[in-house]
Amino acid sequence: MKLQDHTEGRLMTKTTAAYIAGFLDGDGSIRVQLQPRKNTLRVKTVISFAQKWGKEKELQWIKDQLKIGYLYQRNDSITELKIEGWRATEKILKTLQPYILFKKKQVIIILEVIKVLKEGKIDLIKIAELSDKISRLNYITTKKRYTAKYVKKFLMSHTPVTTDPDVTSGEIV
Repeated sequence: MKLQDHTEGRLMTKTTAAYIAGFLDGDGSIRVQLQPRKNTLRVKTVISFAQKWGKEKELQWIKDQLKIGYLYQRNDSITELKIEGWRATEKILKTLQPYILFKKKQVIIILEVIKVLKEGKIDLIKIAELSDKISRLNYITTKKRYTAKYVKKFLMSHTPVTTDPDVTSGEIV
């Protein structure tokens, strides 16, 4: 049986969606990145899938199924398929959500972040707090520098906030 894939209106089998969701549960990451830029903060939603070097073909298959993202090799012998931008992450997560088991809470939280981003007036403190919540749920999080505490300090000395352009379309993410 095929289901409507939220990525490009094409059909994806339930088996394919379930497989990709399982891969995301095991070797994937769902996160919100806050990055300072001159007098602004950039907000970026990210989904990534990681494997040791030599598994690019398998990651390329996922990329082909989702019709979005890019592969790159990190310095730690890991290849990563990375998908950035709130429109792309929202579409993918809505397609995979019924099949995700271990990262259900992260999906719910990042969809809440996306809802805040879509509202237009960005509540950066709320986004930072939700980002912190996702980080606490993730299996391994390096020492996170751009926390809600950092954002509150930043906002006291700066006012503008920006979001990233969608990697695929140049739109605001």
